[in-house]
Amino acid sequence: MDFIATKTNNATGLAKLVVRICQGGYRETELTEFVSLVQKISLSYLKYQEVIGKHIRWERNKNMGELEDLALDCIAGLFMRNDEGEFVQFRKYFFHNTTDLVAVDDVEILVLLRRLVIKKTKQELSRIFKERDPEGAKIVRNIKVAIKSSTEFGSFKEMGREYIYSLKGFFAANSEPVPRALNLSNHSTENNDQEIPSVESEFNVPEELLREFLRRSQPGIPEKSLRGEYLNLYCPKDPVSAGIRKMLTVVGEDEKCQNFLPLDMVARIMRHTNLEMARDRLTAQITDTSPLDELKLKEIEKRKNLVQNRIYKKIQNQYVSANKISDEKGKVYHKALCEILDDIGQGKKYDSYFKHLRRYMPELSQKAYRTEERTIFEYLGKLIKKWFRESLLELL
Repeated sequence: MDFIATKTNNATGLAKLVVRICQGGYRETELTEFVSLVQKISLSYLKYQEVIGKHIRWERNKNMGELEDLALDCIAGLFMRNDEGEFVQFRKYFFHNTTDLVAVDDVEILVLLRRLVIKKTKQELSRIFKERDPEGAKIVRNIKVAIKSSTEFGSFKEMGREYIYSLKGFFAANSEPVPRALNLSNHSTENNDQEIPSVESEFNVPEELLREFLRRSQPGIPEKSLRGEYLNLYCPKDPVSAGIRKMLTVVGEDEKCQNFLPLDMVARIMRHTNLEMARDRLTAQITDTSPLDELKLKEIEKRKNLVQNRIYKKIQNQYVSANKISDEKGKVYHKALCEILDDIGQGKKYDSYFKHLRRYMPELSQKAYRTEERTIFEYLGKLIKKWFRESLLELL
């Protein structure tokens, strides 16, 4: 696949330039030229990813400067130098892939360079996406795990995009029993984007039947339509594999569309559905509060603060002043007890005394807690709960 703009195809003098870059005998103008070439290769790949439907830019507008900056971010790691000023990754890559770098021609060097830059761009995009959208990255990872660990799904790559299809649907359509150990995850087409994975050798499944089953001549289902159908089948407790199964069921039953789905579309629908369900649950929990309710909440908060101040004085007067615990430990006890009281006041299920205390004493072990902290800290914990309960009873 040619990801490079036309003017980068002129590789005249590239081999000599790469030799000088790797050996350190380059001029600043040559380095600038090389950086520009590497950026263009990365930028072309990013543009291609946008063409096939991937959301690359952080901003929704078509700001080309953002894409160029992203390309620079992706290739920056390639230009790391060691103490001698050598470009470590370029030296290692080119000397490893060629027996005699000086003897390699321009075209071969360009092919090697493209391979390196696109691989690096893919790696950096994955990292950037994880930082930008950790929840979305988690869903994509879970989808890939579901494909690899399940006998229900197969996948293939085409034009740089990964697709999912139903293996059970294929065998049902061809009246074939489903092999117990069926798993096509190892047949994804990493090296040939145009090829559908062949399972003929391992499971005696004719590849032409698989191609016919995939309904490749039909249009893909619109994302909005699939999302609506999926919502009708959605269950909050469904694992990722069940979500994939339901989406493939939707397209499998509609003969007017393709019966396989882009992995990124599946991930987006799952993510948006999860967000909508969470938003609905949150909205359902929010009820209109009367002035009297607000007054009660303020009074509860006030009484919680009184208990916190009271327990602070208790710690200082009875334990710190008597040298039973240090002033620093007294403050740690107070912070942990306030945290427990906050959870109680908000109706949350609070953690154990040990876990609350360890948040402020990271090195604290269970054994040390039982022998050194438990008696005083848990007594104080029971005390704040007792005082808070009594205070609320007065309020009621």
